[in-house]
Amino acid sequence: MKAGTGPDVIVLLNGDELPAQVVRIIPDVVRYLPPPAVDNSPADTLQLAAAKVLLIRYSDGTQKLLRPAEDSASAVPALAGLSRGQRYERGRQDARLYYQPAKGVFWGTFASTAAAGPAGLIVGTAVAATGPPRQSLKTSNPALLTDPTYYAGYQRQAHNRKVGVAAAGLVAGSVMFAVVAIVVATIALR
Repeated sequence: MKAGTGPDVIVLLNGDELPAQVVRIIPDVVRYLPPPAVDNSPADTLQLAAAKVLLIRYSDGTQKLLRPAEDSASAVPALAGLSRGQRYERGRQDARLYYQPAKGVFWGTFASTAAAGPAGLIVGTAVAATGPPRQSLKTSNPALLTDPTYYAGYQRQAHNRKVGVAAAGLVAGSVMFAVVAIVVATIALR
C-alpha cells in the first residue's frame, strides 16, 4: 500500500486514466483522494472497486499492476484464446479497417503550411505528435478496446495513420505554398 505525494494515475480497465493520490489498496478496493480543488478545500477519500483497475502509476514513476492484461482477454470473448501478440496484431488490423482521422488533421496541416510555409511544419508536427483521442477510436465491437494489449495495437496503428494524413496535408500545403510563391515572384518580376 503505497501513498504518493502527487498526481498518481489510476488506469482503469477501459483505458481511462484517473489522476488521484492513492491512499490505500486493499484486495477489493482502491482508496484515493481526488486532485485538489481550486480553493484547496479538503477532499473526501473516494474508493473504486479494484476489479475495475488495471494498474496504478505512482508519482515517483513506479507502477503496480492490479490486473494482468491476460485476464481482460477472457472478459472479451472475441479475444479469448489469443496470445498477447495476436491481440496486439488484431488491434492494428481493426485500426486499419475502422479508424478514420478527423478531417482537421489533413486540413489543419494543409492550411498552416500553405499560409505560413515552413512555419506550418510546427503545426503539422504538433498535430502528428498527439495520438488520436480515445473517443474517436471505432471498432466493430467497442468491448475489444477494454483489452490493454488490443488497445495498444489499435492506438499504435491509428496514430501511424494520423501521422500519414498529417504528412499528406503538409506535402499538399507545401506544394500550394510553392505554387503561390512562384506565381507571386513571376508577377513581381514583370
